[in-house]
Amino acid sequence: MMTSPARRVTSYFTPYLLAVAAALWISARSTAGEPSVRAAKRPIAKNVIVLIVDGCSSEQYTLARWHKGEPLALDAIRVGAVKTHIADSVIADSAAAASAYATGVRTGGQIISLTPKTTTVGDASAPSRALQPMATVLEGARLLGKATGIVATSSVTHATPAAYMAHAPSRNDLDDIMEQAVYQNVDVVLGGGTSSLLPEEQGGLRRDRENLAEVLHVHGYRLPRTRDALMQIEAGKVFGTFADEHMAAECDRPEVAPQEPSLAEMTEKAIELLAGDPEGFFLMVEASQVDWACHASDPAQLLSDLAMYDRVVKLALDFAKRDGETLVLALSDHNTGGMSIGNRATDKSYGHTSVEDLVGPLRNMKRSAKTLWAKLGNDLTIAKVKTVVAEYWGLQISDADAGDVLDVAAGYGQGSKHSALGEVLCPRHTCLGWTTHGHAGGDVPLHAFGPGRPVGVVDGPDVAKITAAALGLDLERLNRRLFREATEALPGADVTLEQPTPQNFVVKVEHGGRTARLPANKNLLQLDDRTIELEGVVVCVRDGQTPTAYLPMQAVKLITRAAEPLPAVVP
Repeated sequence: MMTSPARRVTSYFTPYLLAVAAALWISARSTAGEPSVRAAKRPIAKNVIVLIVDGCSSEQYTLARWHKGEPLALDAIRVGAVKTHIADSVIADSAAAASAYATGVRTGGQIISLTPKTTTVGDASAPSRALQPMATVLEGARLLGKATGIVATSSVTHATPAAYMAHAPSRNDLDDIMEQAVYQNVDVVLGGGTSSLLPEEQGGLRRDRENLAEVLHVHGYRLPRTRDALMQIEAGKVFGTFADEHMAAECDRPEVAPQEPSLAEMTEKAIELLAGDPEGFFLMVEASQVDWACHASDPAQLLSDLAMYDRVVKLALDFAKRDGETLVLALSDHNTGGMSIGNRATDKSYGHTSVEDLVGPLRNMKRSAKTLWAKLGNDLTIAKVKTVVAEYWGLQISDADAGDVLDVAAGYGQGSKHSALGEVLCPRHTCLGWTTHGHAGGDVPLHAFGPGRPVGVVDGPDVAKITAAALGLDLERLNRRLFREATEALPGADVTLEQPTPQNFVVKVEHGGRTARLPANKNLLQLDDRTIELEGVVVCVRDGQTPTAYLPMQAVKLITRAAEPLPAVVP
């Protein structure tokens, strides 16, 4: 049975920012969801599962349905649409869109679960404080005593999973994001990103010399690195990273990464582990790479990854139907690629386009465009392009087609050259059109099932509000409890920022003859001769100015010896 976060006693000690050693933790957590408090307003759902398919909209679903030859699992639960615009653009990026879904606050591009820097598009109001951390529904679920989980096919530091577990001015702050993810005490985390756990001297990417894999190990986590290792786990906390950075595309996995689990396998295992918690659970699952397929105009990866996402939706629905207390939300953060069924070549023939006309050219696409490009190696010749496309996409292309692919690719950076394949070949050999290698700004379909199910057109931040309402969670109270600006919360105290390494800050507080230190991105309070685990992480927001520190209210109370209980996070 899963141990709920409100009852955990941890067993590792990390003085300052570098060493990890086992010792006894003094837990100062209080329980936010006492039975007497909860009884005042009963939650709608025991569990919430949020399923996000990155970069997808109606046209992609339609294509997947034709390709499958039968209805999608999604079809039966479509209930409306989601408006995706962000604070500084009518076209969303994943960081801001997912942050809205996680926090209930519309923020700006690249920002991870902080308030925006600017006024919101279509709204004249400015944020009361720019770049202030906003609590996520995952953090709230944990304070309610529920188990929590994150699953993705990207690195778990990527924009969407990061938005639920971390707070940062930029989605590129990968060291900070992974550190917060580790210290959030999430019960199950599955995806890519091993390199962000390890320091550079151990083959990782961390510049702060911290070994977060060791932190997780001492903290009692299982750390599977393969599908087989994951499948053998039957209980407990799990932080599985199955690739150094991102996992393989679904259509490539059998060849290039057969040791990796599929998204469906990770989701099924996450539900199995989380469902043992008697208080319930919150789980976010992201099919991360549909977005990348659409960026690259790649039908092969699009169809295989979207088909896998639909399998995940069925898994979640089957569980929810058996359980009867689970809300399932399935949606996208934005559209990508502007894909259309129909292109310039079908201008005069669309009135008699058959299913075979649409699906036939796609049926033999066996590998992603990125893998096709890798198979060219250094042999960037017309003959090689024709051979690789014929073998892995089943298309018989002309010399002119292959030459145009090479010409278009020459204008792209090294990581994007594979986008030339779909850009050139789709309009000539399929019925698909693509308008951009970027994102698109239309509403995306909303699918939902279970107690608290929304209906109609909802705003992006409403996704978090719907989630919170189902769990019986008050987001405003949650924010006041988890993120207090340090100098405002501790009037009269001497609050300074130490910087023991270029990558890290420590908040130092002198108050009442006592000294407290709180390392950024961790849930630790070093007070007197004790190290106390907090119920939330310390966030230092760096944006080219003096960093601003935010502390959990629990830390403020411990430092000041305040006697009153922590405020509840339920209505």
